[in-house]
Amino acid sequence: MKLVFSTFFLSLLFTSACYGANTLEFIQPRIAEAPPGARVMAAFMEIHNSGEQDIRIEQISSPSFERVEMHLSSENNGIASMQQQKFLTVKAASTLTLAPGSYHLMLIKPARRYLEGENITLGFTLSNGKTPELSVPVKKNTRSSPNKSDNGKCGNGKCGGTK
Repeated sequence: MKLVFSTFFLSLLFTSACYGANTLEFIQPRIAEAPPGARVMAAFMEIHNSGEQDIRIEQISSPSFERVEMHLSSENNGIASMQQQKFLTVKAASTLTLAPGSYHLMLIKPARRYLEGENITLGFTLSNGKTPELSVPVKKNTRSSPNKSDNGKCGNGKCGGTK
């Protein structure tokens, strides 16, 4: 009986450890404060996947906005454009950078004006079944990436990719 109980306990412990290992860490999340009357805001951060499997961010929502969209900004032949993304993938053992001029979150139709110092809740739906919520501060100066050494570019030249 001891052997059965020990085996059950160890398998439960192992399952919990494996489940917990496939999570995302949100680093320096922030939302750019917008001027009065703005109908859109932007969120930036780094998202680290310490697990051994890729994780897709399939949906993001917020009670403070009509909708949240995932976007990629790019420049072709001197013309800037922005494309909505159906999902974002955070590769295993890698970091995805959301920064100005790269991947970022568009927060559309705010319920009201949000000012520096306030926090906004973002809810994530992930491919691994998890649904983390994140409290993100509104900040005035968000033009630089979390990685100050890249001078506002994303992921050391790997926009939205891994570091």
